[in-house]
Amino acid sequence: MKRFHLAVASCLALIPSNPSPAQEPPQEPPQVLVTDSGVQTVTIGPGAPPHTVGLQGHRQTIVIDTAAQTYALRYVVARDPNNPQAAIPGEGYIGMPRPSDQNWYAGGFFDLWLNGQSIGGVLIHSLTGRSSGSRGTADFVFDTSQAVVRVRFVAKAGGDCLYAQALWEPKVEIKSVRVAVRCYPSAFVSDADRHVLTPARGLEQGERAELDVANEWWTLYYDSIYDAGYIGPTRRGVGPCAMLWVPGQTEKARFTVGSYGIETVLDLKPALRDFRFVFFDYAGKKNDAAKADLRGRAETLLEELTPFAFTDPSLAHWPLPQKQAEIQQVLASVPEDKEAAAQYERWGRELAAQFKLVHSGSAGAIMAEANAARTIGEWERGLPALKLKALLNEI
Repeated sequence: MKRFHLAVASCLALIPSNPSPAQEPPQEPPQVLVTDSGVQTVTIGPGAPPHTVGLQGHRQTIVIDTAAQTYALRYVVARDPNNPQAAIPGEGYIGMPRPSDQNWYAGGFFDLWLNGQSIGGVLIHSLTGRSSGSRGTADFVFDTSQAVVRVRFVAKAGGDCLYAQALWEPKVEIKSVRVAVRCYPSAFVSDADRHVLTPARGLEQGERAELDVANEWWTLYYDSIYDAGYIGPTRRGVGPCAMLWVPGQTEKARFTVGSYGIETVLDLKPALRDFRFVFFDYAGKKNDAAKADLRGRAETLLEELTPFAFTDPSLAHWPLPQKQAEIQQVLASVPEDKEAAAQYERWGRELAAQFKLVHSGSAGAIMAEANAARTIGEWERGLPALKLKALLNEI
């Protein structure tokens, strides 16, 4: 399991006290922890969607703890025994099991469709999680027949929300783009009273809405019975959830306020290649407090989201020459390990080529960055054992 630490700046600013420097040493900032479960393979058992039972399940989870909130993002599919490049989603493929497995659904809350085809039918190329400077990142990269797609989630240190970007390099003409998101507000219950709030109105359970996309560009999903802390016959209410998007990239937005789950569908402008969102899980927060929070912050979040730099500093500024000099010094102490020397030499050549393509921003940059992220992970995982071996050789 991989763990990385972040220095902190905030999405939702945490305001420190100001002790006199002469009286107290500087306070260590809170840290963000990013954890990668690695790929987990299971046999899918009873209780799962029937079409997946008995198949091999492919799962991987990235956890990002900002010190203010902990989000987990999961890739979860079944494998097609007749096609190793295919994936069989159960109820979805990108899930959010934390802060709560309801709200943005752990079994699949985010689904992207290009030209009428979900990208979830292709086995993921890579899922990587990293930390750098003031943020944590989780990247889902897919190589589909329509496009190479990256869905990136970013949490800012000290923050309580997730910024998300869907970015792609098309292989064919993209004529339609659709994002569908699914939530179960506050609890998995059938005795619910679901509601959706927009900037302009509130909608009750059973109502269908097509939004005025110029003026309704965020939605808050809640249950008036299962408010945070409410204890029902079988479930406890955890609180609401919300999302925000850029109105200028949207053609249509619609949903029905279902009595169990709510699916919101956004038809996006197919001429664009970069789509942005913000997701909240208000677990532990009462409905009224969440409403006030989102109403108070929405305009600022939108102003921040439109120019938000989704570039990953940990990759854009990874110091390859410095890392190569470091590894050469270690390898000099283990001259017998020809395999490690050859491996790191190959990784260095690959990273140099990948970074060149990433920095060019040309076609292939998404895949080059994804491959660089995987290579860096392997590079850094292998280094401690090699350093230990070098140390033992010097004793």
